[in-house]
Amino acid sequence: MNKFQNLNSDKLSKERIKREHDLLKLNCVTEGEFESRMVIWDRLMSAAKPFEEAKVFIDRSFTKWQSDLANTSRELTVSFAEFETMARDEINYIRINVADQKTQLVWYTIIVAMILGTMAICF
Repeated sequence: MNKFQNLNSDKLSKERIKREHDLLKLNCVTEGEFESRMVIWDRLMSAAKPFEEAKVFIDRSFTKWQSDLANTSRELTVSFAEFETMARDEINYIRINVADQKTQLVWYTIIVAMILGTMAICF
């Protein structure tokens, strides 16, 4: 979870919007699965302090989500085991697509090298 300490909030917001679209339109997930995945994003975006271990973060996120649902008189449709699996998936997604800038720079470098190589072959 240490990679999440210096997340760019603008980048996180933009990636969250993309992820919402992916989950709702492309993957067509259930409402319960969508909500449970977005709980992780909401917690990451609203947290002001450094994050604890992933297990503790997931436990606290689930507990907070349970209380939020109870306050709005809504039913919890996802078990903790399902939530934990989806939360780990989302944390990995965020780690790869938002927090890991080195990997992104490597991919951009490879893409630029391929474009330059293609242009060199054509001329």
